[in-house]
Amino acid sequence: MSSRFPCQKHAAIGTSIIALAIITIAVVASIGGYFLYTDSQQPDIQITNANIAHPVQSPQSTDVFNQGRVSSYSSFDYVADLPGSYVMTFDNTFSLFSSKTVTLSYSANGPVNQQTFTVGTSQSYVVSVNLAAGHLLNGSFQVSGGSGNDIDFYIVGNTCTESVNFSFVLVNSGSANGYVNVSFQSDGNSIWSNRYYVQMGQQSTENGSAALTDCNTHTFNLVVTQQQKA
Repeated sequence: MSSRFPCQKHAAIGTSIIALAIITIAVVASIGGYFLYTDSQQPDIQITNANIAHPVQSPQSTDVFNQGRVSSYSSFDYVADLPGSYVMTFDNTFSLFSSKTVTLSYSANGPVNQQTFTVGTSQSYVVSVNLAAGHLLNGSFQVSGGSGNDIDFYIVGNTCTESVNFSFVLVNSGSANGYVNVSFQSDGNSIWSNRYYVQMGQQSTENGSAALTDCNTHTFNLVVTQQQKA
């Protein structure tokens, strides 16, 4: 009779262990399901109603380098800040009686070029080169003629910049709040970017402006480059 009680005790302990294991599995499964559910909630932010205005152009013609009156010989170095046409000007307008002979040697970020020319009385002579931003224009020249073998020398930069204004609407049709990175691209290259926060089920109207260092024809676009859950 007494030998049956230990077996009942062991059976009760086994049943408790099994029940505890079932409860533990249920809790873990519940927690796993929760994380799986929350991970599946993601933002879905898209650009709508994009409006890109026509670029506003700003052409400029300015003296970017000026040596003033030069006698006999001089050298020069100039690094372009903006792309454009740069004009080396040999100005003899101050001389009413003597023409000048100039022997010029220069490099426009490439091979060396040489030429000799005459600048008449009350006239000027120009040599034009095209430079990209950061390109170097350097060289030297000799002047002869008149009593002073002199001439005025300066470089004129003909450049153009433009600005582009744009607006757009961000719509979050996903199941979570999120952040989004928006890029304004010119010919596929990003020239402006910003980060925004958009709540799920909401939309946000935004705008911006980008600057370009030339006035060439470009293809513009607004794109979402990255988004993540808040």
